Amino acid sequence: MTSHRIAPAPGVAAGVVLLAGVYLVLAPWLAHFGGAGVLALSNTVTGLVLVALAIARTATPRVRRLTWVVPVLGAWAGISLVALRPTWVTWPSAAAIVGNVVAAVVAVLAGVALTRA
Repeated sequence: MTSHRIAPAPGVAAGVVLLAGVYLVLAPWLAHFGGAGVLALSNTVTGLVLVALAIARTATPRVRRLTWVVPVLGAWAGISLVALRPTWVTWPSAAAIVGNVVAAVVAVLAGVALTRA
């Protein structure tokens, strides 16, 4: 009996990155970011770049060299909660914080899978 290793399909990982990116774009309006306008802008830009990279990765295999950016952006989505804190007027809701952390973890894990696919 031989074991065969099945390579992950880039489409699945790219789809998960796409969903995480869409969530990050919509999160400021869905999860009440309050006075954290800079965090909302950061999430929107990060999410748009994640969406663009996910679409580009499924469209052409040559974009594989750029997929290392996806886990970095995912990590930024999680770190930005602390890094941008001094710019907040009021605290975002607990749902916004939890949603950001979950989207960050999902983007990092799917990004690592995408770089290996």
